[in-house]
Amino acid sequence: MPDFNIKDIEKLKLKIQIVEKFFIAGVILIVLAFYYDWNWVAGNAIWIIIVLQIIKWRLNKKLKQKEYLAKIVEERTIELRVQRDQVMQESEKLSNALEALAEAQDELVRNERLATVGQLTKGLVDRILNPLNYINNFATLSVGLIKDLEKNLRNEEAVISKEVYADTVEILDMISSNLNKITDHGANTVRIVKAMEELLKDHKGKMASADINNLCKVNIDVIQKLFAREIQEKGIIISFEGLTLSLMIDMNIEQMSKMLLHLFQNSMYALLRKAEKQTFTPQLIVTLEKDGSDIIISIKDNGIGIEDSIKEKIFEPFFTTKPTAEASGIGLYISREVILNHRGSISVESEKNNFTKFVIKVPIHQNIENNGRPEEED
Repeated sequence: MPDFNIKDIEKLKLKIQIVEKFFIAGVILIVLAFYYDWNWVAGNAIWIIIVLQIIKWRLNKKLKQKEYLAKIVEERTIELRVQRDQVMQESEKLSNALEALAEAQDELVRNERLATVGQLTKGLVDRILNPLNYINNFATLSVGLIKDLEKNLRNEEAVISKEVYADTVEILDMISSNLNKITDHGANTVRIVKAMEELLKDHKGKMASADINNLCKVNIDVIQKLFAREIQEKGIIISFEGLTLSLMIDMNIEQMSKMLLHLFQNSMYALLRKAEKQTFTPQLIVTLEKDGSDIIISIKDNGIGIEDSIKEKIFEPFFTTKPTAEASGIGLYISREVILNHRGSISVESEKNNFTKFVIKVPIHQNIENNGRPEEED
């Protein structure tokens, strides 16, 4: 009920109470006037009582009108509030529908982009790999033939002039060096083509329920075994801050493991690169946190960090700051694709020569139907 209606009704009730008090006082006055034979007082008092009764009647009538209007206003207000709540609920439903539509559009655009890349590269992979394999194989065979030729040349050193022998050995060394470079670059090219082939693979797969704590622990154990020597030599500290209780989440276990393993390897690479330049305490910290219906995975290292100028490029395919012989530049791209396929997100915070932190956020439960996931108990 509006405040002004309440105030008006309270004022009218107060006025009626005052009139009633005057009415009672007038009746008492009339009784006293008749008792003491104050006829003129009694007559005036009777007129006053009549006027007070008329005033009271008008005030009561006005009060009933005010209360009736206030009741109508209150009912209308309640009705408007109900309508407002309904509009807000419909607006929220529409907002959720628009968000779902935007996600579906992003997924469609992403799938179309991958399909386009797949159509362009699928036929090229085999066409490129076959001649590359010939180049690498014949280069390797040629290096072996040159070694045989050098052996034969040493056997004939006595019948060849020193100048011819020295020039021939130098030429053979140059040819051998060139062939080794061809082999190295050929292997790098094969790695890139294989990476293109990896991009064409389906990174979705079937979902299953798995313990996120155990998944992180398993991949940390793998990293500790792969880099056992480096961890011991550089004193690298790897810590895991998991959840206090086991938490089963819906995920593609194989793809999530690959994603975690790649991010752990990137952190180890950053720590080792920094350890080559300066003395410090290398640390890799993996943290799990439950945020409502989501799980947050944080992977932080105090390695070389990422320059601000390339932060926006690190998730692009074939972009890498590592030498070509060490990486193809698709790890972070595929990692992001895996996370997007789980309806999640990945972000990065970094300072050059200070730290790098990847934050992964994925829903605990996926919107999946008939995917072979075992039923879970409440």
